[in-house]
Amino acid sequence: MRVIAGEKRGTKLVSIDGDFIRPTTDKVKGAVFNSVQVELREAQVFVDLFGGSGAMGIEALSRGIPQAYFFDISRNSIGIIKKNLKLTGFESKAIVKNCSAEEGIGFLCKNSVKCDMIYMDPPYKDGISMISIVEKICEKKILNSDGIIMMEHEKSVIMPIAIKSFAKYKEKKYGTTLVSFYSWENFDQ
Repeated sequence: MRVIAGEKRGTKLVSIDGDFIRPTTDKVKGAVFNSVQVELREAQVFVDLFGGSGAMGIEALSRGIPQAYFFDISRNSIGIIKKNLKLTGFESKAIVKNCSAEEGIGFLCKNSVKCDMIYMDPPYKDGISMISIVEKICEKKILNSDGIIMMEHEKSVIMPIAIKSFAKYKEKKYGTTLVSFYSWENFDQ
């Protein structure tokens, strides 16, 4: 696992041992970022709701996003994220919290953080919880008017066309992985 592009291109990242985590492959990571490269230029805040190793948020920082938030319920994952941030020198650009995705959304709302890109890669079996998390993002209004939500899931999971005020505008398939992209349908904040 490594940083694919940008300032820290080629930097090897520490991965997590064991079967309980499934890191996003370099191929999928590169493809996801290439598909949002226009939005990436203007983005200021990237959020990784299921941080894992921190690879997605670190990739965003390497590609020029000034700030990233990492949330994960696993203390082991939080330790790995912090190690990877230190390896890349991005500690000052990151906020890392040991909490659930829902608690992370609450933290962002409480601190008036407006996000440009939110990445979700929960355990594949939790398709239903992804919908409730997107509903919470909508309710708390933490996503900017031109922001995007990216959800990585198994291709057998069919995500709805709309979730509350968000509409799916794109879907990309990478082997057995699918990434669904959502944006505000009608921004009414």
